[in-house]
Amino acid sequence: MKKVKMILFYSLFATVLYIGCAFVAPSHGERFSASSLAPFYWGCAMILFVPGDLWLHHNLSRFVALGVLALAGLMSLEYYWFCDEYRLIIHLNSNDKISLADKYNFHRYWIHLGIVAGYLLSAAGVSHLIKRKKSLEATVANVP
Repeated sequence: MKKVKMILFYSLFATVLYIGCAFVAPSHGERFSASSLAPFYWGCAMILFVPGDLWLHHNLSRFVALGVLALAGLMSLEYYWFCDEYRLIIHLNSNDKISLADKYNFHRYWIHLGIVAGYLLSAAGVSHLIKRKKSLEATVANVP
């Protein structure tokens, strides 16, 4: 059962990260870009991710997920610099077919990464406090 919980946790976490990438995905001239529906899809994925995380209740997985979030933030920063540097070059050579993500979309992406990281940190903290309280109660109950 523990393996099923772990697979569910990491699958839902990967879904949250994948949908978050739609915030900064380049649009190829379509009427509605992927970033227009990204907040809705991201919210739906978080609605599934939070109960899955609470069901798993495993702090090590939360800290691994925080490490992955930190790496995703660093990778998005590198992509942000790429977009900032090559926005004009790609725009001039593509006849308005490709538009890279602007600063606003990156800020939204980083805010959503921060929300997930804040949730994981607070869940790990509350979980630690609950376990500590239970161990203190067990210690007090065993004292003669």
